[in-house]
Amino acid sequence: MDMTDKQLLTHRTSTESDPDEATVTVDPTTTDADPVDPKLFGKFGEHLYSTRNAKNSFTAQILHNPTFGDWKFQVEHPSVDGGRPAVHDSDTQADRIDAYADARGYPDADRLRESYRGATALWWFPFGDDGGNDVTVTTSPDVGIAGDRAQRVEITASGTSHPTESAADRSLAHSAGIAQWCSLPTHRTRQFEGSLTARAATPTTVTVAIHEVGPSGRLETALADTTVSVDKSWESVDFELELPDDLEASPETLFAFSLTTDSPANLVLDMARLYPADHVGTADPKVIEFLREAELPLFRWPGGNFVSGYRWRDGVGPAEQRPTKPNPAWDGLETNLFGTVEFLEFCERIGCEPMICVNAGNGSPAEAARWVEYCNGSTETEMGALRAEHGHPEPFDVTYWEVGNEVYGPWQVTWTTPAGYADRYRRFHEAMVDVDGAIEVLACGNRLTDWNDPVLSTAGDQVEWLTDHVLVGTPVGPDVDQRELYNSHMALAGRVMEEYADVREAMREAGIDDPQIALTELQLFTFPDREQWTDQAGPPVLPTNRSISEAIYDATFVHESVRSGAVDMFTHSGAGNHGGGLRKHRERVWADPCYYYHQMGASLFGGTPLETELTCDTYDTETAFATDTAEFFGELPPVSDVPILDPLAASSRSGDELFIELVHRDANADEIAVTIDLEDGFDPVPEATVTTLAGETMAEENTFADPENVAPSRDSVAVEGGSATVTVPPFSIVRVTFVRD
Repeated sequence: MDMTDKQLLTHRTSTESDPDEATVTVDPTTTDADPVDPKLFGKFGEHLYSTRNAKNSFTAQILHNPTFGDWKFQVEHPSVDGGRPAVHDSDTQADRIDAYADARGYPDADRLRESYRGATALWWFPFGDDGGNDVTVTTSPDVGIAGDRAQRVEITASGTSHPTESAADRSLAHSAGIAQWCSLPTHRTRQFEGSLTARAATPTTVTVAIHEVGPSGRLETALADTTVSVDKSWESVDFELELPDDLEASPETLFAFSLTTDSPANLVLDMARLYPADHVGTADPKVIEFLREAELPLFRWPGGNFVSGYRWRDGVGPAEQRPTKPNPAWDGLETNLFGTVEFLEFCERIGCEPMICVNAGNGSPAEAARWVEYCNGSTETEMGALRAEHGHPEPFDVTYWEVGNEVYGPWQVTWTTPAGYADRYRRFHEAMVDVDGAIEVLACGNRLTDWNDPVLSTAGDQVEWLTDHVLVGTPVGPDVDQRELYNSHMALAGRVMEEYADVREAMREAGIDDPQIALTELQLFTFPDREQWTDQAGPPVLPTNRSISEAIYDATFVHESVRSGAVDMFTHSGAGNHGGGLRKHRERVWADPCYYYHQMGASLFGGTPLETELTCDTYDTETAFATDTAEFFGELPPVSDVPILDPLAASSRSGDELFIELVHRDANADEIAVTIDLEDGFDPVPEATVTTLAGETMAEENTFADPENVAPSRDSVAVEGGSATVTVPPFSIVRVTFVRD
C-alpha cells in the first residue's frame, strides 16, 4: 500500500477483481488539506518564431513582417556565448523560405526567395512590374524612424531610370508597388483597419488594397481599397478597408495586401499594419475569448529563451519609435509591437495575473529595476512618469517577477554557471525589491544538478521561490514502443514531485521558512526523428503536446501537486502555436485538447482536496528514454507498480459540489468501469454530471480542418446510495460532478 505525503490518496492493487474494474472511495469530510491553488493552471507565452505566441498569434496583426525588418534565419547550434545567431548562407536561407511558404500554404516560394534576394523584406514582393516593361519596381534597404531597417520602394515608368519630381506628375501604365499574401478572418468580420508609416522623396498618394489571389499567387482586382497621402516627412496615416458583404470565402481562401502608386514614386516604408476591426486593443478577440472562458489565472511572459536577449524599453511608447530587431533566440524578428503595456492590457482583458520574466542573460539589474518601476512605480518616479506619458498613469502592480530563464543552458544568450547565477540573482533581487518591496521574486532553479546550491548558500535570505522546467522527451524513430513511451510520460509526475520535495528541504535548510516552487515550463517534448522516420514507416503515432496526451500529462502533474503540495505554481508551456494551448492558422483560432483540461480545472479553484482510496490494477515499463539535455530537464526511467488510474477528489469552494477527476494513464489497458463511493458527509442528488475528454489514440488532436475533434462531451449517471459507476476509456480524463441535495 502506497500513500502520498498528505495521505490524500491510498492505492490498493486489484487482486481478485477484474482488471477492467476499479473502485474509488471518497471521504467528503476532509478539512485539513490546502485549497486547490488557481496558480496550478497558469500558462506561458513567448515571442517565438514568426507565427508563434505573441507575434501573429496573441495579436490580431494580419501582416507578416509589418515593419519591413531584416529577417533572421537562425542557426541550429548555439554560439559559445549562448543563443543562436543568424545564418547567412544563401542556400540555407532559400531552404528556410521554402519551408515557411509550405507551412503557410503559399503558392510561390520562388517569388519570396527572389524578392528577398532583391532586397525586399521577407514576406513582401514587388507587385505590378510583371506585366511587361511599362513599370519597374526597385527595392532597397533604408533606415526607419527608430534606426532600424525600413523599405525603400522606387517605382519608375518605362524609359526613366528613377522617379523625379517631373516624372511624379506622369501616370503609370498601371499601378505598382509591393504586396504580400495573407489570410483574413472573414468568418468574423469584413471590416479592417490599419496604418501606414512612410515618407516620400516627393509627396505622392499610395493606394492601400486587399485582393483575392488567383492561380500561381497572382493578385486579382482589388476587393477593397483606399488612398493615403505620403509627404516628405515621416507620418503615420490610418486607413479603413471593407470587403463586400457578398464575398464568398472559405478558410483556405488566400488574400493579398498591397501598397501601390499610380505614378512614379520614391517611397520609404517603415511600417504597415492591418488589423480586423474586431481586434481588442490589437489582440486577437478569439484568443481573448478562449483564455477568458478558461478563467486563466496566471500568464508568464515574455520568455522563455527569448527573454535572455530582450530589451524591454524597445517595446514601450509609440509604435513608430519601437525598433525592430532580430529575435535573440529564434528564427524571425521582434517587431516590439506587443510589449509591456500590450501584455498587461492583455492580462487585464482576460482577467488573469501577469508574471514577467526579466532578462538575466545580457540584461542588467538596473534595467530590471527600471522595468519594475515602469510597471509599479508612482508617477513621481522616472519610469512611472514615462508609463503615464504612454497613457497609463495608474500603476499595473505586477506581483510576480522571475529572474531569468534557463540561464544554465548554452542556448541562452549570456548563459552562466551556478555561482555566476547566484551572483546575478542577488544583484537583481536587491535592485528590484529596492524599487518595490511588495513584489515576489522567483529565482531560476534546476532540480537535477547542483545549480540551486550556490544561490541557496549565498543568497538564501533573498530567495522565496525557485523555478524549474520539465521538458522531458526525446526524438524517436519508428522502432520506438509508442505505448511504452506514453506510459513512461504518464508516470513521470510522481518522480518529479519527489525531486521537488528534496528541493523544498534544501530550501528549508538554507533558512527559507516558506519555500515555494514554480514549474514555469511544462510540456511533452516527444517528436519524431525525421532522419529516421520515412514515408515508408507510416505516420507517427506518438504522445505529443498537440494531442490528448498533453492533457492527460498535465492532469497527472496537477493531481500530484495537489496531493503532495510540492509545487505552488504552474505556467504550462505554449499558449499559442507552441506546446499545448491554442492554435492559430489562416486567422482561425482553435484549442488543443490540453486547453480543455485547463478549462475544466477552473471548477477546482479554491476547492478542498479530499481523501481518496483507490483500488485498481497497475502497470510497469521497461525502457528508459533520455535526451541530450537530460542533465537539465530529466529522462524517463523505467517504472513499476503505477496505478492505471490517477484520481483526484475535491469539494467546491462553496461545498455544494464534489468533483472526482479520473485520469486513464495506461495505453495498454481497455476502458475501465469505475465505481465511485461517497462516504457519509455529502448527500448527493440522484444524478451526477459526467464530463469526458478523450481521444481514440494517444495522438488524437484538433486540427485546422477539424478544430473540435477532441473536446469535452457531457452526460449524466445515476447516483444511488452515494454510489455511481462510470466508464473511463483509454486516453481520457473523466470528471464526475456530484451536487449536494
